[in-house]
Amino acid sequence: MRFSLAHVREWASGVPAGDPSPFTAVSMSSRLDGWPPMRPGGLFVAIGGGRRDGHDFVADAFAIGAAAALVDHVPDGLAGAVADGRVQVLNLSSYGGASYGAPSGFHPYAESVPTLVVVDPGIGTMGTLQELGGWWRRRWGGPVVAIAGSVGKTTTKDLAVAVLSRQFRTLGTEGNLNNELGLPITLLRLTHSHEVAAVEVGISAPGEMAAFSAIAAPDVAVLTRIEAEHLEFLHDIETVEREEGTLVEGLAPSGTAVLNADDPRVLAMAGRTQARVLTYGEAPGAHVQARDVHSRGLDGVTFRLWHDGRGVPVTLPLAGRHFTSAALAAAAAGFALGASHETVVAGLESTPVAPRIRVLRPDDELVVIDDTYNASPASCIAALDLLAEAPGAHVAILGDMLELGDFTSLAHTTVGAHVPGRAARLIAVGEASRGIAAAAIAGGMAPGDVAWVPNAADAAGAFETWRRAAGASTRFTVLVKGSRGMRMERVAQILAKRTASAAVELSKAATEEPSSSVAQRLRRGSYSPQPLPRCDGRGAPEGMGVGS
Repeated sequence: MRFSLAHVREWASGVPAGDPSPFTAVSMSSRLDGWPPMRPGGLFVAIGGGRRDGHDFVADAFAIGAAAALVDHVPDGLAGAVADGRVQVLNLSSYGGASYGAPSGFHPYAESVPTLVVVDPGIGTMGTLQELGGWWRRRWGGPVVAIAGSVGKTTTKDLAVAVLSRQFRTLGTEGNLNNELGLPITLLRLTHSHEVAAVEVGISAPGEMAAFSAIAAPDVAVLTRIEAEHLEFLHDIETVEREEGTLVEGLAPSGTAVLNADDPRVLAMAGRTQARVLTYGEAPGAHVQARDVHSRGLDGVTFRLWHDGRGVPVTLPLAGRHFTSAALAAAAAGFALGASHETVVAGLESTPVAPRIRVLRPDDELVVIDDTYNASPASCIAALDLLAEAPGAHVAILGDMLELGDFTSLAHTTVGAHVPGRAARLIAVGEASRGIAAAAIAGGMAPGDVAWVPNAADAAGAFETWRRAAGASTRFTVLVKGSRGMRMERVAQILAKRTASAAVELSKAATEEPSSSVAQRLRRGSYSPQPLPRCDGRGAPEGMGVGS
């Protein structure tokens, strides 16, 4: 059983599908190299609004072999193809179902002909995709583990998949498909061969979690931590707590709420659910507990995992003590579905396919801690603590933390105050990160050891200048971190190459950002980083207020 055009008709009409040809992919991208990638035989979802209308790319999707496209109208460029039969139309408004009008019978459809699936514009393609995802999840019928929270969702999901896959055939969220589009697309990947699904759920606005909970209908809900996130729309941490906790409110009495006992805001959610509560953490009394936790720096973490009166040793192959919490959450999800201690440990100790923190060692003189997946104040502080445990001269390259609203200034100042004593040198990247630099200087770092640059391409140049001045024998450990929108992964990629190829990449990156005066100097070969102005008596550099 794999999702198909026949299942779309079944959902709309209530008439069971026969023996359909399944879609090979479901994507809002019309490209083979898009995300998720379109495939011949796939379903293209045309999302309207924004800078570009997906309806303008339906023909592109059909050109590479897409079997069908979900649309709210026939695109103008395809009217002729519809008229001469090269493209067929399935109008869902003619069928019954929860959202559509009275049924009027079926018509034969040729699977070899591309199909426009036309939905009610009032519901839209995104609304229809979400309804299809929820319907398909219920039709499949197995247990779903939903993982939410402000930080740590992806690592927790990856570890949960690793644990559950030891005992069940498990589907997990891929990449960043955790939003209003990614969640239903993930659920539509369920097949009869899957026994469990572990899905990541991310929100950015009020009301989303209630909708996502209804779509995923989880049996197990995992909450990680509550921190400031997406505050442009969620406004304050109280709203974040209220909205994230909506996930456990939707659980049935037979479900399980897996809650972080080390976070008071999450632990308080026990009073908002009718489901069984299973707590995890290092706090005394947690149902799933870590004891004797020891960080091995870049080589991982060890601890004893306690549950149901039994403790077993775990060696977690993830750099950073803070990942212990994600491991406990994943373990609790496994225990909630009946996994044994041995199964849980085997899953936790397996090497992750795509760890959130990558430790790169391009040569004997450089270690790069690539923690560029995303950034929040809590994750930045945890990453700085990891840097402090690493060998060599410590350099932190920290980019802006985005989507923090009115909390932006305080967040960057808080992180900056944590830099002294953990990094010997700091490169702050982006406008908001001026606050990191200012707070680091106010905390005791010498102004000459702190530099500010406007973008990621310039950050790599700043470090290379420092490295050359230090001499070839100096060993550096460099932490690179920032929000995804800052493209900090480019810094890590460039530093990991180091040699002549790094210079080529650096010049190429500079060329892509011609507005930068630093980029212009890079192309002339005359770049040197600009240290921040000296601090005034209040600790902020002259001409630059904290967080400005």
